[in-house]
Amino acid sequence: MLDERDRARHWMMLLGRKSASEKVASFLLEMSERLSGQGCHAYTQAGVELPFGRQQIADILGLTIATTSRQFTKMGADGLLGLPSRREIVINDRAAMEMTAG
Repeated sequence: MLDERDRARHWMMLLGRKSASEKVASFLLEMSERLSGQGCHAYTQAGVELPFGRQQIADILGLTIATTSRQFTKMGADGLLGLPSRREIVINDRAAMEMTAG
């Protein structure tokens, strides 16, 4: 129960105070951690298959799809993120992604 309360508090801060890049980085780190749990079929050696499309991610984060897509592209160009397919991500530099998340 305390974990859920901490998670809810984290999401309220995420949606209210962070920039677009911080929101996307935080979201990707959170999803990576959740999906890489033991027994999750969405996690592969190459990366994580997100259960959401970019429009859904944008809606969750309170961003537009254009802003969300720009952040994915920028993170890819900066080497933080690999994008093998539309829904699969590979976090190439976790430390840098954590710094981006704030």
